[in-house]
Amino acid sequence: MILKIALIGNSNVGKSTIFNYLTKTKQSLILKKYSNLARDRQIGLFLLKKYTIKLIDTASFFPLKKDILRKEILIQNNLAIFESDIIFFIVNAEIGLTYLDQEISKKLRKSKKLIILIINKIDQIKNFDYINDFYKLGFREIYKISALNYKSLNIFKKDLLFFLKNNKFFKKKINMSEQDYSSKNYKSIIKIAIVGKPNAGKSTLINRLIKKNNRIITSNIPGTTRDTIVVSTVFDKIKYIFFDTAGIRRKSKIYNNLENIFVKKSIITLKNSNLSILVIDVTEKIISNQDIVLSNLIYNSGVPMIILLNKWDLLNTTDKFLFKKNFLFRFRFIKNLKFYYISAIFTKNIRNLILKSIKKIYFLKSQKNSSMLLTKILQKAIKNQKPVSKNSYIRTKLKYAHSGGINPPIIVIHGNRVNNLCQTYKKYLNNFFKSALNLSGIPLILEFKNSLNPYSKKK
Repeated sequence: MILKIALIGNSNVGKSTIFNYLTKTKQSLILKKYSNLARDRQIGLFLLKKYTIKLIDTASFFPLKKDILRKEILIQNNLAIFESDIIFFIVNAEIGLTYLDQEISKKLRKSKKLIILIINKIDQIKNFDYINDFYKLGFREIYKISALNYKSLNIFKKDLLFFLKNNKFFKKKINMSEQDYSSKNYKSIIKIAIVGKPNAGKSTLINRLIKKNNRIITSNIPGTTRDTIVVSTVFDKIKYIFFDTAGIRRKSKIYNNLENIFVKKSIITLKNSNLSILVIDVTEKIISNQDIVLSNLIYNSGVPMIILLNKWDLLNTTDKFLFKKNFLFRFRFIKNLKFYYISAIFTKNIRNLILKSIKKIYFLKSQKNSSMLLTKILQKAIKNQKPVSKNSYIRTKLKYAHSGGINPPIIVIHGNRVNNLCQTYKKYLNNFFKSALNLSGIPLILEFKNSLNPYSKKK
């Protein structure tokens, strides 16, 4: 197994800043005005020279008592300690040694794991006695850094590498290098954003897909997931990376500036994904306007979409019939829509069903079709219905088609007077190509180009 290091400490000690620096990402959300933002574990890869280490960022070790999910957060922290080989115990030099730091150190010692004390924010101290107080905790390995200003971080990494190489137990693990995590070991790596309204069942779904019930905190409380959580699983030599995003409500219902920040990060995550899954809670018994807004957001981003109608087991026969009717009517604007009626908790083989569907759509959208095939489809579409022009006196002639790109698929159609082509006919062609190429839930872009007259420049 690869070496795992957990970042443990109380709130506002700089765990997320250190995590983002070492993993070279912006995975953990950092906001100066807010503390105790994190609830779930964030996992990233820390490259130390040629070696790969799994880094686990955690929430505050002592969550606020008023936090409804306090027990669940503590479970996540305990899992991080249990799974790790080494613990980075992070403390705040600006504040100095606190009672909570002493309590954390007592609990960490019980784990019998190697503990490395990291004294952060050394650039902000006014009283140097604060640093000396931390030595009373009795840890052998101690590093003093400033993660925000990158002070002493390079020295810290060099010393850490030296320490690991000279430790018999960790020498074997660190020498595993990147074998388990190298992209060369997978056929493909697919990034999937899980999107939906609060309490739609996104986190429960991901836990089922990766076969870990406690990976992400789940509850009936809307807004349980705050920051975007990244988790992964491997199936049939393909690595699936899931982004569990914060629930997205209507703008009129977002009163908190913090929630607005979470929503913006969810939208950025969606646009950077290869595919998206929209989770809809069927117990609402209707397709809300917000569900349509989210589907349009996904569709306009050019990201393929699968819709999962969750909690299907909670509806009776009559409600199921009415919901199906309402769903098909509200989503009639998307042709060849890919959707499933599921229960994230009870559906058997849900992992196989969803992962195979993701794989199929991903490779379809990445497939480059030949010009001969696309031109044949164009000719069939024209034979079925002739081009309709905006101006009846000017006839548009479509000649041939070829691929213009993938992810999302782009088809370029050449012809004469294509600018005069009616918008409804363009939509007809788009749907015809989608149907012929079996592009279920995949956005397709059509580009029209006027063929040049080879004799136009000759006198």
